[in-house]
Amino acid sequence: MAKNALGNALIKSKKETALLIIDMQIYQAGEGGNLPRYFGVINGPDAEAGAVRRGKEILPLIGRLLSAFRKAGACIAFTAFGSLTEDGSDLVPYVRLWNRKCREKLGVPAIVSVRDPGYMIMPAIAPLPNEPVINKTAQGAFNSSIIDHVLRQRGIDTIVATAMYTNHCVISTCIGAADAGYRVIVPEDAVGSWSPDLHEQALEIMRSWTIMTTSDRIIKELNLLL
Repeated sequence: MAKNALGNALIKSKKETALLIIDMQIYQAGEGGNLPRYFGVINGPDAEAGAVRRGKEILPLIGRLLSAFRKAGACIAFTAFGSLTEDGSDLVPYVRLWNRKCREKLGVPAIVSVRDPGYMIMPAIAPLPNEPVINKTAQGAFNSSIIDHVLRQRGIDTIVATAMYTNHCVISTCIGAADAGYRVIVPEDAVGSWSPDLHEQALEIMRSWTIMTTSDRIIKELNLLL
């Protein structure tokens, strides 16, 4: 489909497009989660409140995208950030530093292990059995997980990336995906950070690698492909 009512289509083929939900885990964006608490310690209480608030704001938007991709029968994949070891020794050095600081201040790690209850994807957007949850041990999924292999086995060439945090895991994963040869589409309203300024700065940086749009446009285009 070269054109539709919206002009040039972003979603060229539902069979070759995947929704990638990045790290929408309980501990990452949920109230009382380890990571918002850590950001609060490092950046001040407004950072913790901002992370939780933004997580709540984008959750229903991600839910709408998830429903649209499921209805279209398109590929869906999740990433989850966690250590495979209880002590976090398999994490990259800067994340081990985060964990050390967080344990000193709060008694818990900033990035949890895969066995921690907070590691789970938020219940409102819980994966279905055929939707893989791909663990990663650094912010950029294409450097620290098998995601490239999983997507290529599904014949995917375009990724719609959403979730928290725009200035951390989202930007790292999106640039890694673009460098790996994928078309990367980012719905600006369905990603977020604790700081609106950091969110906007990250979006501006990503414009050289990605296609910016809205969740509404993606959903409309998917509906036209039904």
